Amino acid sequence: MRGNVTPIVIPEAVHRAALEELGGYFTKISLLSPELMAADHLDPGKAAIAARQLEQFVSLRGKKVLEIGSGFGVNLAEWIRHFDIDGYGVEPSSLGFDASFRASQILFTANGLDKARIIDATGEALPFDDRSFDIVYSANVLEHVGNPEKVLEEAMRVVKPGGILHMEFPNYTSYYESHYSVLQPPVTSKKWLARWVRLFGRSSDFVETLNLLNPVWCRRVVRQLSAKYPLTLLSLGEETFLAKLARPYEFRTMISANRMSSVLRVLQAVNLGNWLGHTIVALQGHYPILLTIRREAAPLSAGAKGSA
Repeated sequence: MRGNVTPIVIPEAVHRAALEELGGYFTKISLLSPELMAADHLDPGKAAIAARQLEQFVSLRGKKVLEIGSGFGVNLAEWIRHFDIDGYGVEPSSLGFDASFRASQILFTANGLDKARIIDATGEALPFDDRSFDIVYSANVLEHVGNPEKVLEEAMRVVKPGGILHMEFPNYTSYYESHYSVLQPPVTSKKWLARWVRLFGRSSDFVETLNLLNPVWCRRVVRQLSAKYPLTLLSLGEETFLAKLARPYEFRTMISANRMSSVLRVLQAVNLGNWLGHTIVALQGHYPILLTIRREAAPLSAGAKGSA
């Protein structure tokens, strides 16, 4: 990151929109206060953590980047200001949560950025030419879209040869449900998840809106995409998960830190030699999924397609 860069401004109108949209809906799901939910989604510090995760695979600086599901615009604004990216975002304004799109326009204008860089669109129909971006990124979006397979196909379409697709989302064969902020056993169906969250006094209505994604699903979709695009599956986030158990971890969100830090301390205490971490990875239970795919510049051999 560049030094001496003025932090982005979070206008009061944006904070108010986050309180109303996130607090009004998600409080009954997570039982967290609207203030905490808003502060978490508007925290500029999360952008630096996300950048460090992504830069294990590719440098951000100077790249043309698309963020699918840019939300309130905080992450994209931070990356434009601090990493000199040529950044664009898509955020729908007509799917029930339209305040984030409007608020992102306000945030960009308040920070001297071109609000036209955030476009009213969905991940299933990206309004960009083929091979347009060095990096396509999203965080906590794929589990909410109408057609996650189509979103990945569209993302791969607009990635340049040699470029990277990097998406973070929950693993539903893992031990934590981030929207409800509860520990969970591996989930195999929405019916089972709905029953589980009701045990914690949560409304289960939200479960119907989720895509219960997992590593098996990821590998299947990557194999399908490899029939159309030359690509390499670089990671599903296993290495990051093992590192998290082996040493102090930098959480992406305050909410995760509040709920997961005590659990991780216990896991780290019994994880001598990282045996527990490797066992969880073998059972495909690592959290979260960090799906990272490189679109290759030339067709791969049959044995290399879709390989990790």
